[in-house]
Amino acid sequence: MTEESKNELIEVNTPTTANFLAVISKAALDPNVDVQKMHGLLDVQERMMNKQAEINFNSDFAKLQQDLPRITKDAKITHSGRVISTYATYETIDSTIRPLLIKHGFGLRFNSQPNGNTILISATLSHRDGHSIVDTIPLSLETSGAKNNVQGVGSTIAYGKRYLVGMLLNLVFEGEDDDGAKACFVAMSDEQAERIKDLLRETGADVEKFLAHFQAKSVDEMDARSYNEAYNTLQTKKARMGAKP
Repeated sequence: MTEESKNELIEVNTPTTANFLAVISKAALDPNVDVQKMHGLLDVQERMMNKQAEINFNSDFAKLQQDLPRITKDAKITHSGRVISTYATYETIDSTIRPLLIKHGFGLRFNSQPNGNTILISATLSHRDGHSIVDTIPLSLETSGAKNNVQGVGSTIAYGKRYLVGMLLNLVFEGEDDDGAKACFVAMSDEQAERIKDLLRETGADVEKFLAHFQAKSVDEMDARSYNEAYNTLQTKKARMGAKP
């Protein structure tokens, strides 16, 4: 047998979705075929199709990665007149990635549902051949500024969409690198800030050292998530001062 004949034989005998489907079709026409064996063949066919869909997904995703450009951060978050974070709006992200997703056979969709005190936001990246991947993140309701509950939900979902699409597509954003904590920065309320300021005065605490611990330049720029720790620390210090003879 020549080398060319061997190669042709290998190509014929190599199982593929197409030629395995032909085997199943032939077996289905046989009235004597064993039903259990038929189910087994269908299971194998399904696994082969799923594996091929995954291979195609990964192949097209690699091509998509070659085309995706860096995305410019076009929006800023300010507090007390100071820029604390920059980010790319979802509109900017979508206008950049949508044509490329379509070109390479991908679709992107989102879903959200309440989960106690958080919102579960998920994103599904699907491929034309059927394979898909899903990522989900829980986020606390965003209530900074004067947002009502509906606005808070909308703001949280918008942030989750930006975060998830960046993670799923491995997007690179141009601009200043943000501290991970600042990217989710939520300012304390005016009332919380005043309580902390009062306690700092009452306890005579080292303000500079206190602010350095919470990575803030002023009390007004402290993250709301630090409030409980800051308040409890200063209250404990105040109680100890009152306990001294």
